[in-house]
Amino acid sequence: MGILKRMTDMTKASLNEMLDKMEDPVIMLNQYLRDMEVEVSEAERTVARQMASEQRMKYRLDDALKTASELETRALAALRDGQEEQARVLLAQKVQNEQKAEEYRGLYQQLLEQGEELRQELDSRKEELQSLRNKRSELASRAEAAKAKKQVADLVPQQHSIEGGGAVRGFNRMEEKILQLEAEAEVARMPGAYRQPTSAAVPNPAQSQQVEEQLALLKQKLGEDTPKAVETANPEGEAGADETPAK
Repeated sequence: MGILKRMTDMTKASLNEMLDKMEDPVIMLNQYLRDMEVEVSEAERTVARQMASEQRMKYRLDDALKTASELETRALAALRDGQEEQARVLLAQKVQNEQKAEEYRGLYQQLLEQGEELRQELDSRKEELQSLRNKRSELASRAEAAKAKKQVADLVPQQHSIEGGGAVRGFNRMEEKILQLEAEAEVARMPGAYRQPTSAAVPNPAQSQQVEEQLALLKQKLGEDTPKAVETANPEGEAGADETPAK
């Protein structure tokens, strides 16, 4: 049973330590930063894919326009040579390429607009990440300072003094936790803050022994002084007792 109890206690201690680490503001801030960095990296890859799609669509648009222009030149040459039917076929192909070019132009414009939105969002994410990095440093310092103040307040005796008057959402929650730590540290330092009551003084064995020895000496001295006090109080009585009555 003792082994099982120790194992249970160790398991509870490990679990409590893990929970404490999970709620540690600095650890959570670092985790939120890593999550934000992953989001920024994914956004960069998305923008890169978008730019590649824009380039491909631009190439198709340019190619369709170029082909339409070449077909028109060939149709004009065929018409000059009296090949009207051939010119008609070439012009039909030209119209098809122009229609493709118009379609590609619309798609290309959509890709440009989408790409611009993605790039703006990426820039916003990067600015937000940098802001969180700066804020993380500030909050981490405040968290450590709050913990240190609370530890000192728990150790230093009470003193009289005069007192005066989740990635972004996660940061806000951790900031509230740090503010709470700071408040707890400040309250612990205020006059009248609760302190663990000290236990009653335990008698010192050595001092008790000395007291007993001193008491014995006093009793001994008292016993020696008692006969003298009696003799001093009745000296004639003792002398009369020693005399022999005359016959």
